[in-house]
Amino acid sequence: MMRGMKRASRPRTSSVADHALGPAMSAVVARARDLLHGLEIFLDITLAGVLVIAIALIGADTVGLIAEGIHEGGIDSALLILDRVLLVFIIAELLYTLRLSLARTQLILEPFLIIGLVAVVRRVLVVTAQAERILSEGGNLEPILWELGVLAGLVISLAVALSLARRNSSSPRELQAD
Repeated sequence: MMRGMKRASRPRTSSVADHALGPAMSAVVARARDLLHGLEIFLDITLAGVLVIAIALIGADTVGLIAEGIHEGGIDSALLILDRVLLVFIIAELLYTLRLSLARTQLILEPFLIIGLVAVVRRVLVVTAQAERILSEGGNLEPILWELGVLAGLVISLAVALSLARRNSSSPRELQAD
C-alpha cells in the first residue's frame, strides 16, 4: 500500500488466509470489508456533519456573548468569549483530522496532539478565572493550584510528544488533506 492513496483505490491483495478460506469465503470476506469500509465513510461523514452543526451553534452563541460583552464589559465576558472561540478551534481541528482520516490510509498523531494542547490551554484559562473568583471571595486556592500543576505537566507532555511526532514524521506533505 502506498502512502497518500485514497482508501477506495487500495489494490486488492490476496493473503494466505484468503487462499485457505476458498473462493466462496474469500468473496464473503471481501464483501464484508467493502461493507465495513462504506460504513466507516458514512460514520465519518455523519460525524463531520455533527461537528459542523456544533460549530454553527457555538458560533451563534459566541456572537451573542460578544454583543453582551461589549455592553457589559469585564474579564468574565472576555474569558467566556475566548473559551468559546477555543472550543470552536478544537472542533475545527477535529474536522481537519477527520478530513485527513478520509484522505489517508493511516491515522496521523499530530492533529490529536494539537487538539489536546488547545484543550489544556482552554482549561487553564477556565481554572485561572476560577482562581480569580476564589481569591476575591477569600477561598482555598490549593485545589486550583494542584489542577494548574497537573495541567502544566500535560502541556509539557503534549509538547514533547508533538515534538517527537514531528521529528519522526516522514514528510510535511503527510499532514495535508487532498
